[in-house]
Amino acid sequence: MTTKAKDQTMDTILRNTPAKSELCRVKDLDFDANNPRFPQKIAQGPVEALLQRFVRDERLLEVVESIGNHGFFPGEPLLVVPVGNRYRVVEGNRRLAALKLLTKELEPPSGRTTIQDAVEAAQFRPAQVPCLIFDDENEILRYLGFRHITGIKAWSALQKARYAERMYQKYKLLPEEEGLRLLARETGSRKDTVGQMLTALRLYDKAEEKNFYGLPIVPDQIEFSVLGTALSYTALTDFLGLESRTDINIQGLEEHALKDLFDWLFVVEGRSKPVVSESRNLRKLAAVVSSDTAIVALRKSGNLDEAYELSSGPEEALTESLRTVLRRLESVQALIPKVTKISEEHVEFAEGVIEAALAVQDLVNGAHRRQRLRRPASKSRE
Repeated sequence: MTTKAKDQTMDTILRNTPAKSELCRVKDLDFDANNPRFPQKIAQGPVEALLQRFVRDERLLEVVESIGNHGFFPGEPLLVVPVGNRYRVVEGNRRLAALKLLTKELEPPSGRTTIQDAVEAAQFRPAQVPCLIFDDENEILRYLGFRHITGIKAWSALQKARYAERMYQKYKLLPEEEGLRLLARETGSRKDTVGQMLTALRLYDKAEEKNFYGLPIVPDQIEFSVLGTALSYTALTDFLGLESRTDINIQGLEEHALKDLFDWLFVVEGRSKPVVSESRNLRKLAAVVSSDTAIVALRKSGNLDEAYELSSGPEEALTESLRTVLRRLESVQALIPKVTKISEEHVEFAEGVIEAALAVQDLVNGAHRRQRLRRPASKSRE
């Protein structure tokens, strides 16, 4: 979709949404405690911590300079909902932070001299700004979803999950399956996809609530998408005590297992990289958590490859590899009658296939014989 088309779509959304436009006093506007850009303890915590995050991650200085030098652009009003005699800003919190700094309602974070200088040099200090006032936050969410998921600045995977969670609250009185179905339809996703996203978010929030179980984890460095992908493996959901990857209630959660998972996925301290450094290695982790012996080894050594060798993973990988080779050879057999000219190269490749197949057969048969010879000895020792 082109930028022009996106702008037209957002304009249409706003035109068709019941809202009234008013000038609101900056001092009557509050930050959104459910801002999906930030963890709950930041969004709902002290304003000082929120400002620090805006400065660090959201390029607040640029917004302060823009509004301070050119004024507030009326074409992009803040989107707000009334709360008593005040208003909560659902869209535009970074601009609200800049406005509260410019009007001196808030002080710049300590040590941020560039912000202080920009505030002092400002030519414009708007005390009132245009706002679109909605009766219900849900009326804003459709616009927000378009703007931040497919629009100008996409949210991260965690921010998208928090947005989906807010949307899901509309359906909390409905049966779970029905609520997920409606959420999926509204967000243009599949029911199992949004269910998996919400389950991952519930796990993340549980770990965050427990301060990540004392693990040396930096929340900003957590790749939430990896946590979501991990739920695609049945062995990992079983390990966590979940009924499925869409078990959004997580009532059977084994928290010691969740601690292990966060340790293996996100802890870097004392290691050159996390135990599971790439999402493709989740397959190995799934095999490891299916074996008590492998789990103990991984907890002790932090070496995924060594723990994987103690699991049933290599055996299953060999089975799948042999199955794949057999399927490919069957495809080759079916293809040969359709080839009108067999070349010398084809003959050489066929001979190579035979040699490799015989070598594999010898290795498999040899390993199988050795295993059979070891079994009686084990029994006699018992």
